[in-house]
Amino acid sequence: MIIEMRRAEILAAARQCGGVGLRELSRRFHVSIPTIRRDLSALAERGLVRRVHGGAVPLVADAAPEDVRAAAALVEPGMAIGISGRSRGPRLAALVDGVTLVTPMLAVARAVRGESVTLLLVGGVRTPSGSHAGPLAEQTLRSLHLDIAFVEPCASGDLLAAATDQAMLRRARRRITL
Repeated sequence: MIIEMRRAEILAAARQCGGVGLRELSRRFHVSIPTIRRDLSALAERGLVRRVHGGAVPLVADAAPEDVRAAAALVEPGMAIGISGRSRGPRLAALVDGVTLVTPMLAVARAVRGESVTLLLVGGVRTPSGSHAGPLAEQTLRSLHLDIAFVEPCASGDLLAAATDQAMLRRARRRITL
């Protein structure tokens, strides 16, 4: 398994369950505990999890607005933002204006209502969650700088979309989970 894909799955599991354990992850991915420790350390360096004794718990950098309107209030004109997500992502895209919006999700692009939104739809392989993901999308994202990335955790098992979401998060100064 590709390291970034494993790390994306670890992060998804941590968010879904509220935390993950070293032994459980070692068995799940058929890798050593030191390998899992390195994975958790890498996720912690990105500000996505906090290491705890025996595992890690998810962190949401800056804030985790449950209300899409609260997330939209974080956006200021002139910002470059990334949005990924199947249900909350499109609702957020409909509320922003005066920004550059980057997304791998066609549903997010279609939801844009603001007249002064510069839209960049990242291309790649279409995945079960509706994301355009994979190496092409990740390469494009590596060349961008975002003020905020809003990511809604994708459906479990959609490894390419999860890896693309992680690439978007790495390019942002602030990371918000929807």
